[in-house]
Amino acid sequence: MMIGSGRLPGPIFNINIIKNKVMKRSELLLLTFIVVPALIISCNKTPVAEREKQEGKPEAAVLSTDVQSLEFEAEGGSIDVGVTTNRNVVIECSDSWCRTSFSDVDNAFVLQKRIMTVNVSAFSGGRSTKLTLSAIDCEDIIIDVLQKKTVKSTCDLLSFSLDKAINGLDKDIVFSKDVDGSKWSAKYLKWIEKASPEIFVPTFETNGDKVLWEGREVVSGKTILDLSEDIVLTVVAENGDKKDYTISLNCPQINKELAVLHLKPSLLIAGKKTYVSTDIVLYDKSIGASGKGWWDSKEKGAVSLRGRGNSTWGLPKKPFRIKFSEKFSPVGLEHAKAKSWVLLAHDMDKSLIRNHLAFEYSKILFNESERWHDSQAILFTPCSKYINVYFTGSYYDSSKDHAIDMDGDYLGLYQLSDQMEMAKGRIAVDKLTAVDGGDPDKISGGYIIETDLHEGNHFSALKGVKMTYKYPDDKDYDKSQYDYISNFINNAEKALYGADYKDPVNGWRRWFDEKTLADFIIVKEFVGDMDGYTSTYMYKRRGVDKLFFGPIWDCDKGWDNDKRIPHFEYRPLDNLMIKSGFWMPPYVRNDWFWRFWSDETFRAFVNNRWKSKKSELEAITDKVLKDMPEKMKKAIEANFSVWPFFYQYSSEAKMPDATYDKEINRIRTLSERRSVLLDRLFSE
Repeated sequence: MMIGSGRLPGPIFNINIIKNKVMKRSELLLLTFIVVPALIISCNKTPVAEREKQEGKPEAAVLSTDVQSLEFEAEGGSIDVGVTTNRNVVIECSDSWCRTSFSDVDNAFVLQKRIMTVNVSAFSGGRSTKLTLSAIDCEDIIIDVLQKKTVKSTCDLLSFSLDKAINGLDKDIVFSKDVDGSKWSAKYLKWIEKASPEIFVPTFETNGDKVLWEGREVVSGKTILDLSEDIVLTVVAENGDKKDYTISLNCPQINKELAVLHLKPSLLIAGKKTYVSTDIVLYDKSIGASGKGWWDSKEKGAVSLRGRGNSTWGLPKKPFRIKFSEKFSPVGLEHAKAKSWVLLAHDMDKSLIRNHLAFEYSKILFNESERWHDSQAILFTPCSKYINVYFTGSYYDSSKDHAIDMDGDYLGLYQLSDQMEMAKGRIAVDKLTAVDGGDPDKISGGYIIETDLHEGNHFSALKGVKMTYKYPDDKDYDKSQYDYISNFINNAEKALYGADYKDPVNGWRRWFDEKTLADFIIVKEFVGDMDGYTSTYMYKRRGVDKLFFGPIWDCDKGWDNDKRIPHFEYRPLDNLMIKSGFWMPPYVRNDWFWRFWSDETFRAFVNNRWKSKKSELEAITDKVLKDMPEKMKKAIEANFSVWPFFYQYSSEAKMPDATYDKEINRIRTLSERRSVLLDRLFSE
């Protein structure tokens, strides 16, 4: 027996696989080999020695084999090969990792099958060699030996990041994986100043063979990816196994959830009266966006910006009023074309959607297609467009009590809505300005009035209700016009508190529109708005001797979001806001709405309206509370990365529930309970 190379006695060499002997470590190793069609090589017919003829030996030497190649796994092992030969055979192999041996025989010149064993040591990298079988007077036989490399089953994504130098960022963005390792997330809240900020070249590590995105290979440090939405990368192992990984970048500027606005005021916005010239970038690349209403100050010029709101202006996250240089419909808000729009911050409302939900109620009740209201009623509901806002410039943070410099910093999630004003598509009362003076054909309208405890400068004669005349504007009016509307309000109030105020013809209904009043009360009571009646919009049309109520506005204190209790005998969660909320004015117990509610005929009217609309209001509540948090998921998370969630700077607002999801569930539960409560209170 020869090891490595040797000569096998006998004239015929035939290799047949007899059995597989596999090297063992801790378990049986599978060895594979390739069997190819029979290859029989007949040796050259040459004269043989007379001695061989006398001994009865074959006249010709034959070397044949039916194996052309052998294949081993990476673990190595041995394969037994059958050999038939009548000659001595020499086996040559230049690689020491492949060794051979033969079984012993008595007579090498007798045609017989013998065993050749091929041994291969373990190796993970893959390799190959050749075995050459030689015999006198025969053609050589070459057997290819292949040892496969270890085929890995690993397909893990080990790291994922965005290098600042490659991607034009101010810092590297390093992603982190979730608990089960299937999602890698990161957050970036700075403005990215480049043409296509959503395009990145990622850097990553993996123990797999390759990484695919939508079937195309992704190469670390080379392949560009659009990360405006979550993407799924597939890591493929050498053995074909696969794992999917979600890559999620929370970057409000590029995410396709909402519109985006970058404010760049030239000066500190210090108050609510003085406008500041401001460059802006406004666009909407959210899914389903119309692509209309974009504004870039580089092309269209600066806009004007100032503060707005009453108590909300003093909060850390500030609301603004934005004024374009021309009448404009921003980011697809086609219902109105106007210069002035508002950005509501919702610093106190940690759900960020209380006003939005109230506006949805308004759409159901103040619905022109229903044809239930007076034809002269203006059934306007303010728009609600959520938008991600960035800020560059000096910003006064109330929580820090000083101005801070921002440079493309994320300011938060805002609600873009209408300015409450006389305009087409808004509160479209009849035009009335100073030049109209006391013209008897025009002086009866239109007017817009707001009961306003904070800034009102007009008072009703009987109860001293504080009001602001929103239109005509105090910069473009005639004194006779303000005198007219003041007298009209005083006469209406006098009728409301008169002895026959319940009279359907000569009582309060002669001066106030019953249907818009009923819908206004239903919204304010369903949301449980503590401030509901102290901030009430009304309007008067030309030639129509009634005050109409609406639009719905300012409901961020609803759904138990106010820790104040104005009247301890009326607990807010157990009573109508007419009694438990703030009265107008606060020192008048029997205010206008209390007086309206004392009319049992009107109570029955409201109750019937409530019953007819209750199911729609409940359905839209469920829909909004389900859809909006999901639709704005990344923006909500980003907002509370800037402004703490479980925190109230306001001394009036109630602390939210422990988490955002719990706060949404709290609103859902409050709505359900409020609905049951109104069933009882409206029917009393």
